[in-house]
Amino acid sequence: MSRHRIVSTGAPNVLALLVACTAITIASTNFDPVNTGGSPGSLRAASITTASVSLPPAPPLPEAANVPTGRPAESQSTLSGLWAMKLNTEMLQRGCLAFQQVSDYTSTMIKQERIGGSLSESQTIELKLRHEPFSAYMNWQTGDAGRQLIYVATENDGNLLVQPGGIRGRLTGVLSLDPTGTLAMAECRYPITKVGLVALAETVLEHQLADVKRGTGFRCELRDNESFDGRPCYLFVVEYDSQQVNDLYRKSVLYVDKELSLPTCVKNYTWGTDVDPEHIDDETLVELYAYTNLKLEQRLESIDFDPTNPAYKLRFKKR
Repeated sequence: MSRHRIVSTGAPNVLALLVACTAITIASTNFDPVNTGGSPGSLRAASITTASVSLPPAPPLPEAANVPTGRPAESQSTLSGLWAMKLNTEMLQRGCLAFQQVSDYTSTMIKQERIGGSLSESQTIELKLRHEPFSAYMNWQTGDAGRQLIYVATENDGNLLVQPGGIRGRLTGVLSLDPTGTLAMAECRYPITKVGLVALAETVLEHQLADVKRGTGFRCELRDNESFDGRPCYLFVVEYDSQQVNDLYRKSVLYVDKELSLPTCVKNYTWGTDVDPEHIDDETLVELYAYTNLKLEQRLESIDFDPTNPAYKLRFKKR
């Protein structure tokens, strides 16, 4: 098998209608780039483990993007090029704005991240999230099974509370950590303040608004008639031309929920070295975030984010 070296470091007219409704807004919007994140570094096939989570496979790559002039090119269910990128950012911005009306929700969150060059095992987490004040409760079902984490922006001096799973949790009890400190960030790429659908969309937008302003250096498609977790979605796929265009991501795949206009599944792939071309996505996955079993407006109360909730059985060590 040959290997090659990669540079290190619903209806046929739905899309057309969306373009017609948003083209004027897009044309008049000021897209300012915000660059975040850092390069995960060079990846080699021998040091990479395979993702275990069962999610939709990465779709084939889109055709080369062209800067649009006049009306965007259309097919029955696919929009390509810069218009696809513009429309996707417009949907995500509208979704973030509309979701401000949702007070809370629960979800089963799936995540897998590359930390220090190694891909972690898939983690399944039961999530409760409240927007005001921003609050999150997470209970690991796989990975460090039994781990529980509570964060309320207005409490505990802004620190998160976490109890590891298994025997570690029995030994340490609840720990109070700075959300962006070394210990809290040792096993994750983003702090707890970035959990949830809106934060995921905002992180995507930070990169894609820069892409829109630049206008070149990528290939992308927005595809209709897709689904994720049984919910109708648009599928957005972007591949970058080189590390000079995007030093963090080589390719991104998003499933954007049609009802919410927010991403419910995001898979990002980085750059690698000596990667098998037939398994390049498996070997260069850097981030996977998915939100399933979404239930909105669950009337979550303060007790749901209270470490003394008897249902959580958290252990507080006496000082």
